Amino acid sequence: HCVEDLRGGIALLDGKSDQLLRAQGREQINAFAQRLEGLGTPPDLARAIIHLTEVDGAVGIVSLAQRKGQEPLALTRAFTALGQASGVDWAQGAAMQLSPTDPWERLLVAGLARDFQQMRLETLARLSGVEAGGAAGDPEAAAAAWLLRNDARVQQFRAFVDRARNSPAPSPAMLAQLAGQARG
Repeated sequence: HCVEDLRGGIALLDGKSDQLLRAQGREQINAFAQRLEGLGTPPDLARAIIHLTEVDGAVGIVSLAQRKGQEPLALTRAFTALGQASGVDWAQGAAMQLSPTDPWERLLVAGLARDFQQMRLETLARLSGVEAGGAAGDPEAAAAAWLLRNDARVQQFRAFVDRARNSPAPSPAMLAQLAGQARG
């Protein structure tokens, strides 16, 4: 029953993934594809893995859209806007591209990627169109209003992300610290 409920929304997002991905997300996916190619991953398997990366988060977004009675594409654009403005998109992508050295580090990195995604979903779940100046049911306007109200904190966090982004090699510890800061 759950699969049937989500199928239409996921198919919609899947068909629009090229339009929904922003430049930074596309760059990270392309870098991941090159890494898979460099490791000798068979092309069919590499395409399947890349496709999963492109639609990562669709289940959570479609589920939230259904619970809030909102349109999945608009909610996806709000999700992406929050991630891009805050730098969480980069952090989630960086977590997905790390090569953990042991099982504990793999668990940490997988958890961080989920955390960065979940934080945005939880923020969107708390927002309502009413907060966006009466634009009821408009998640993009609600996200823009939230970003404006929290601009100083978002910019402070973004500066923290930019420091990590400009480091020679992101590490699990660095991303764990970013996740802790993001929760704040």
